[in-house]
Amino acid sequence: MPQLGPRGVLLRFSAIAVVALLHLLAYLAVTRVNAGRPEGAFWNLATGLDSAIPHLPSTWPLYWLVYPFVPIAGAVALLRLSDAGFKRAIVAYSAMLLIGAAIQLLVPARAPWPDVPAPIQHFYHTSGLVLPYANLPSMHVAFATLTAAMLVTVVASRSWRLVTAGAALLITIGTLTLKEHFVLDAICGVLLGLVTWRWWYAPAVRRGPLGGGV
Repeated sequence: MPQLGPRGVLLRFSAIAVVALLHLLAYLAVTRVNAGRPEGAFWNLATGLDSAIPHLPSTWPLYWLVYPFVPIAGAVALLRLSDAGFKRAIVAYSAMLLIGAAIQLLVPARAPWPDVPAPIQHFYHTSGLVLPYANLPSMHVAFATLTAAMLVTVVASRSWRLVTAGAALLITIGTLTLKEHFVLDAICGVLLGLVTWRWWYAPAVRRGPLGGGV
């Protein structure tokens, strides 16, 4: 693990906060633009697999697991990186969310929100901040996938790797069983996250020190 002083840690957390803010702004922009489109402009992303997946309101903790998972696991991974690896990671996260936003604008679709959501899901949907117009790819899944892949890369413990990969899988399952996204949204989110990770884990970064393992 690189030796970071207080200033180095502050700078890294500041960069992470900027990425989080960029993601929020991109989400707000996409959902507001898509909300203004006519009904005929939206793609139907439903497949036979979607009808086979039941709506399970009790799985809402799996979906919301992403909110502690990405900041905590992401911080653990990013703070362990060399300066080159960290800078490339920030570029990777930023590029991924902007690419995802661009696709969501090019392929506008409505989310398969259930008629009878879980109480916390209903509160989430009626908050005024959330709109069902940022679907393909699921950035919920993309962020979980990229974060898990980065953490798996920099930790040595097999147990930590299994827990990390398992958390990303549970988040993806919860996204589907809570009917926040279609199967295609989740698949594209996984692919976007993995492609972004592969770009980050390029030979130039792989040859350098990524950081110590636990």
